[in-house]
Amino acid sequence: MTLSRWVVGLSALVVSACGGPATQESGEGEPAAAVSTVEQRQEEPGGGTRYGQHRTYYSSAAKTTWVGAWHYDCNGYVTQSGQVTPYYTDTSFICP
Repeated sequence: MTLSRWVVGLSALVVSACGGPATQESGEGEPAAAVSTVEQRQEEPGGGTRYGQHRTYYSSAAKTTWVGAWHYDCNGYVTQSGQVTPYYTDTSFICP
């Protein structure tokens, strides 16, 4: 008989302790906002603005004589012509 009273008493204690989730309140006694709002917008896969790139290679550090080029276009194609040297200029452009 003593064991059953102990089990009933412990069960009542556990049930009363697990009353459910507590609600947070702001400083003035009003409940806090449950859901925050987020601005959503549609973007192309991979980000918003896409860029292409053009690199021109030169024969010397003076960059007066063109010897090659590398081009990455808006469709993802890469073309290269001429020589590749350590002297170059890069130009980026926005894809339509």
